[in-house]
Amino acid sequence: MPSLGVLLPVLLSSIWFLRRFVYSTEKKHESRDWKLPPVVELSETDIYQHPQEAYQAAIEKYGPVVGVVRKNQLEYIIDHTLTAQVLTNDAMFSFEHATLRMLNLSVLLSLPRSFAKELDTIVQEDITANMDNIIETLVPIFQRHAQSLKLSRSKSDPIAVDLESVVHLMMAESMLTLIFGKRHATPENIHAVENVAADIATLTGIFQNMGYFSRNFPSLWRRFIWVKITILSIPYYFRIGSIAFRGLGAEESNESDSILDKCAKRYKAKNQGSVPFLDKIWIIVVLLGLIFASVHQTAIVIVWVLFELATRPQFLEAFRKEVQESTNSDGDLCLTYASLKKAEQLDSFIREVMRTKGDTLLTTRLTTKDVPLAGYIIPKGSFVAPLATLSHMNKEYHGDNAKEFVGGRWVGQGKPAVMVSNSYFPFGLGRWACPGRFLAVAEIKMAVLFLITHATPRLKDNAYRIRDPLNITSVAPEGDLYLESLKD
Repeated sequence: MPSLGVLLPVLLSSIWFLRRFVYSTEKKHESRDWKLPPVVELSETDIYQHPQEAYQAAIEKYGPVVGVVRKNQLEYIIDHTLTAQVLTNDAMFSFEHATLRMLNLSVLLSLPRSFAKELDTIVQEDITANMDNIIETLVPIFQRHAQSLKLSRSKSDPIAVDLESVVHLMMAESMLTLIFGKRHATPENIHAVENVAADIATLTGIFQNMGYFSRNFPSLWRRFIWVKITILSIPYYFRIGSIAFRGLGAEESNESDSILDKCAKRYKAKNQGSVPFLDKIWIIVVLLGLIFASVHQTAIVIVWVLFELATRPQFLEAFRKEVQESTNSDGDLCLTYASLKKAEQLDSFIREVMRTKGDTLLTTRLTTKDVPLAGYIIPKGSFVAPLATLSHMNKEYHGDNAKEFVGGRWVGQGKPAVMVSNSYFPFGLGRWACPGRFLAVAEIKMAVLFLITHATPRLKDNAYRIRDPLNITSVAPEGDLYLESLKD
């Protein structure tokens, strides 16, 4: 056996080396501030009933980054000073991974293609670049559905209208026409698109906050929803998928202006005149995503704007005057994309609705690595979301009256509703700001203008109820809406 005289120096050397290693590691971690943000315990009532106040109080107490457990998952909430850094640094904070995981669509991340990039390409090339023709196509659809709403002929006997259902139906027909072509806009197909949009909204957790089971057992709830939709909604998906499949396989299209036809042409140009089977499936999946985003999300914002307008009738006359020159001799509106863009008073009102309606966790990102942020380290694979109200209601950005609704705030400011910044991001921010926001705002304007030219919206008791304070973005308010005829 080795003598103590040999072992002692080796032992002391080992202790010295280990001590130096630990010390240097501690210094290294200390210099890089290797610490996690504080995790704040919020009650279910705080999170789902008073999220704006609860999250803001936590940030004010603990600093610009706080961790909160929601739906059995830790996520980090940041204040307005970090918004631009998180939402625009795509190398460290992934939009696509965050969005698809948050919407229970993680399976799409395992594919060799980018769902977000494909959808962005379709919207940019086939919608945004063709807005004049698209608005011309949609005008009669919006006008017809607006005029289908029942009017109250007497203030003493008002008729409540189901605005949300009508708007969803209007958006379903509009997107069906744009994506697949006018000849496919049959009642059966419109019904299928409406159901597909509703299914995807449910599947992606849009209404998850509103149920005890879905909030507290999210994994089990997701499995249940997948099974339910798979069993009950196959006919709707099959109908939409078969239309797309036939269109992508046709040699010549009867709907040369449809988005489906434009997609087919792009893929045929890359594949010797045909669309491979897997590409057809891929296009169908992306178009289903477009249907959800365009039908459900836009419909919800239309409801929000009309409810806010119903509580503020003093703006109606200005909006009606803005489009007087677009009215023909019969008193009908003849809207174009150019006339919609000129409606600056209405545009300002829409921007103010979207700024002040109370969005909280409006958009989110997922860290792609361990990320240093405000003196902390956010672990890889963590959700990070700015508290939107800290930007949208910030006096530093919007003046002393930042928390007040000022309908004409943006008139003459060169900041239309579609323009995003770190002080206003209802459509997101950075590379992944919603590419469809130009169409969405135009559709909101059409819906409002066609309705108010023959009716005045009113709300019972001049008030509405917020159904989901944590997800105002995607859940419409609730209230009894009446439409008073202008002809009386």
